[in-house]
Amino acid sequence: MKSLVRTNFKRAISFGSIYLILGIAVSFLLGGSISVTGSTSTEASSFTSQFLPLMLPVSVVMSSLGGLMVFVSDRTKGVFEYLIAYGVNVYEILWSTLLVTFGLVTIVLGVSIAGNITLFLLMGGSIPFAMIELFLIYTIPVSYASVAFMCMAGMIWSSLTRRIPGVNSPVGISAILGIGPNIAVLILSRFFVGSDNFMLLVGGVTLTLMALVGVMMAVANKKMNRERLLSDA
Repeated sequence: MKSLVRTNFKRAISFGSIYLILGIAVSFLLGGSISVTGSTSTEASSFTSQFLPLMLPVSVVMSSLGGLMVFVSDRTKGVFEYLIAYGVNVYEILWSTLLVTFGLVTIVLGVSIAGNITLFLLMGGSIPFAMIELFLIYTIPVSYASVAFMCMAGMIWSSLTRRIPGVNSPVGISAILGIGPNIAVLILSRFFVGSDNFMLLVGGVTLTLMALVGVMMAVANKKMNRERLLSDA
């Protein structure tokens, strides 16, 4: 499976290069604009320390579509027929796609977080502790969990449906599933839970998403016929 992950990772970067570049660019645009705004007042500085970590998972979701794009393309073109003929099972195909997607998430998070922190320092500002705290307790776990849920749901969706005229793949709509948990956390923390229980909310959402991914993986591995991964062209 290592060779499959390595090959598909390179292909995912190529397939989703536009999304990858745009996601990182948006994170730098946000970081640059709010770092300038944050230097004007204490209130603006507080906003700065929270806005980027809270919004970064949205960019990460949009930047991590390459793995799912490769999966849908391979199923459509009949690549899985070749892999299955040589003994690769459903679990390995699904899990390799998740690993590829996690690799893309790591690239986006690493470049975006490190780059924006460097940008803040170069502009003469200090790094608020609240920003680092949000990166650790919110941005990173929610990004991985949301993207895993999006990718797993997209793969199952693609495998269980047939091509519809005018609809190439579920990739675009799957992104909504990835952004949904981020929006849900922001709304719940703002109107229902409150800042005191924010960490519990994030932990609950993250664990719930990862549990759903685990259940979907187990069910897909046991219940999904290999024929579901074959091309229906």
